Amino acid sequence: MEMDRRTFLVASLGGVVAAGVAGGTFIGRRLLSGSEERRYGETVLRQRDAASDAPNVLLLGMDDCNDWVGFLNNHPGTKTPNLDALAAQSLVFSAAYCAAPMCLPSRTANLYGQNPWETQIYDHSAPSRMNYNRMKNATPSVIDDIWAAGYDTFAAGKVFHGPERRRWTSNQHIYPYVVGSQREDPGILAEQFNPNWVSPYDHKPIGDGKNFPPNGVDFGPSGTTPQQDPNGRGVAWITEHLAAPHRRPFMLAFGSTTPHEPWRVPQQFFDMHPLDEVVVPDFGGKDLTDLSAYARNDIIDAEGHIFKAMLAAGIWKPAVQAYQAAVSFADWQMGVALDALSRSKYADNTVVALWSDHGYHLGEKMHFEKFTLWERATRVPFLLHVPGRFDHHQEFDRPVSMMDMGPTLVELCGGTLHEKNRGMSLLPAIADPTKADARPPIMTWLAANHAVRRGPWRYIRYRTGDTELYNVRTDPNELTNLSRDPKNASIIAELDRFLPKP
Repeated sequence: MEMDRRTFLVASLGGVVAAGVAGGTFIGRRLLSGSEERRYGETVLRQRDAASDAPNVLLLGMDDCNDWVGFLNNHPGTKTPNLDALAAQSLVFSAAYCAAPMCLPSRTANLYGQNPWETQIYDHSAPSRMNYNRMKNATPSVIDDIWAAGYDTFAAGKVFHGPERRRWTSNQHIYPYVVGSQREDPGILAEQFNPNWVSPYDHKPIGDGKNFPPNGVDFGPSGTTPQQDPNGRGVAWITEHLAAPHRRPFMLAFGSTTPHEPWRVPQQFFDMHPLDEVVVPDFGGKDLTDLSAYARNDIIDAEGHIFKAMLAAGIWKPAVQAYQAAVSFADWQMGVALDALSRSKYADNTVVALWSDHGYHLGEKMHFEKFTLWERATRVPFLLHVPGRFDHHQEFDRPVSMMDMGPTLVELCGGTLHEKNRGMSLLPAIADPTKADARPPIMTWLAANHAVRRGPWRYIRYRTGDTELYNVRTDPNELTNLSRDPKNASIIAELDRFLPKP
């Protein structure tokens, strides 16, 4: 007999949470103008009445969360009980990949459905931000497509890279903690850091950050409770909306800013990961010899030798502990939202999607950051719970792109995907996995650097013409570059055809 979703969530999640305590102008906004039309450049969206059986959507996002979560079982010591309980009642995409290993280009690709090489949004540089500001006024997002299907849309936290308030019926912005080196930046609020937090490098108070290493990693106990944390306040806003009456079906999105650095989280999550039990990853220092000079000098830790400084300070293991603590704190937040859903009248008619924008290296290939085209920076958690359809544990192991998450949700909501979105619903591929092989995920980091994941293979081609090839199935840590072996020429040729032309 199939377990009722409401019963499952209360039983599996509630107890865990308690214990873990081209140019254009946007026109129209329902609440302010009474308009039921949104115009982005030449694209006009009109809201229609939702289908009578339209499901609600709870979209749960994490920031910088790699595949170190329990249901992907990638690294020892992972503790994500709430996510694992949800995965037990969901379709798990065990090979899901971001479009870019950085927040702005990744979230843009996911939510607008356009590739970085199309938008020219590659990083957080001034040209990329200018391209984003121009594009967002001319292009609907999947949130707009769901709005047009008759939905109210609500968000707390980081969903898009910025608030994008005009796309939401209501929005609660989160002002996250900032790293020590950013505390003097204009616009930083006093609530975004505690001057008494000590630096992990010299164990002295960071204060206003003047003496914090420009490329240092900032972490340590926050001295707050989970509820006092900015993300704790954000998820509380989500729970209020899950308890409230709604006239229309809703999309309710929560975007946690954890485990994005700084890893300043409540002490109880550090306690979940005792330092003597922390396992640092195999950084594969010897495998760098089969990489190109471009990969070694311009991709790996190119902005300041973060990892070398960490090793010199003797804080690699505490940093890994802090990242895992931050992942467990994100798990707690997701558990609060899921527990609120289980108590609500919407539990049996709400699609739940969980995702992350990109991954993060913690020493692999002597790299401590995102910003690479390897597995750790690009593989992300992604699962989908659909009552009556995907409500028990299933696994889809073909590589898929996170650009297809939005179109999948639009289809489940009975909406119409706007014509500028390059993504496609995953529902046909779930029914016929060979369709996923025909559209493997493409990843881009900076201009003209691309990777593709298909079958067991990861193939990387840099702007220099240098290449890498890994069999992820037999070499999950990507220690041996097979691209120089002539026997693999046909595999490379087959994979190369999926990448944009140089």
